[in-house]
Amino acid sequence: MDLLTNDDIAALAAPGQGGTNVSLFMATHRFGREVEADRLRFKNLVAGVETTLGKTLRRAEIDELLAPAHQLRDDAMEWQYMSDGLAMFLRADRHRTFRVAAPMPTFATVGDKPVLGPMLRLLSGDGHFLVLALSQREIRLMEGSRNTVEVVRLTAVPTSLKDVITPREPRSDTMARPAAGGRGGGGSAVFYGHGAGDQHVKGVEVEQFLRNVSTGLKEVLAGQTVPMVLAGLDHLVAAYRAVNAYPNVIEAAVEHNSDQLSTEELHRKAWPLIEARLRSDRERVIDRFKELNGTGLVSSDLAIVAEAAAAGRVETLFVKADPWCWERVVHDDSPVVELGVDERFADCELIDAAAVATLNTNGRIFATSETVASDSEVAAILRY
Repeated sequence: MDLLTNDDIAALAAPGQGGTNVSLFMATHRFGREVEADRLRFKNLVAGVETTLGKTLRRAEIDELLAPAHQLRDDAMEWQYMSDGLAMFLRADRHRTFRVAAPMPTFATVGDKPVLGPMLRLLSGDGHFLVLALSQREIRLMEGSRNTVEVVRLTAVPTSLKDVITPREPRSDTMARPAAGGRGGGGSAVFYGHGAGDQHVKGVEVEQFLRNVSTGLKEVLAGQTVPMVLAGLDHLVAAYRAVNAYPNVIEAAVEHNSDQLSTEELHRKAWPLIEARLRSDRERVIDRFKELNGTGLVSSDLAIVAEAAAAGRVETLFVKADPWCWERVVHDDSPVVELGVDERFADCELIDAAAVATLNTNGRIFATSETVASDSEVAAILRY
């Protein structure tokens, strides 16, 4: 699974060298017979894109643009390691692929810009969250939604106390060992010995370990805004809060030995805490939208909202979910939308642009099935 951040969205939306952009989305499965069926569906989706590109590009240009998609199509092993959804973005100067813990609608777009709307549910108040399971034996970061969580692979973060602290050797009464940093660098010496000071030393070790975890996660979570739940024994949770660098950790925690909990059990315990937080946040901003009616600081007119977002004026954007606009693409064998050509999705393109602009100017997005403005797919609270 790949952890999506606001920085990823900004990078994908950044102007490139011009030319054609291809965005592909589809739901995927983690195991079972459906995995091979997913691979066939992806093959058909790519074939549909090839047909569409054939209207404007030469064969060599098409092959070069779609090379990463062809490579994935032909790699049977990669399909054994999918998550719930797949998104691929292709253009001449770059390509990115994301395996995400949320189902994607099955469709593709071809045009002068990428389509990012289906990914925005991962960055909105739509039930997505993080769980950080804390123990001295194993640190686990999980990204999840209402239905599931999935472990995020950590490479530059210490995941156990022994990754940071050199074990004490009993043959000497007192000795100093350098404490290695989470990335392999040196650190200050930690003294080990026997006797009355051992309990204090152990506390210092744990604090250093958790501080290194927080430092490593700062880079991993750069650009993330979703809430995080801490899980672990109460003293570890308290110790981590003291060194935490991620600003969106919620007050409630799963206070339980995380070593004893599977990912499914952690999800079951964490979700009610997140649900309560998300419900409170949604109610608060919806009430604020209603209070600002008539002041000129709210709008549900798509054209006005899109213009305001482009100017950096949108503080909070509400996007109608279930379904999202792009999820209404007709699900035939190979649904491919030509941007700027198919008028059925003109509003989707405008909503997409407004959402990306809102994120890029530090605004918030709430995906909600609740009625904010009954006559529109979007509504916004404006900064001015």
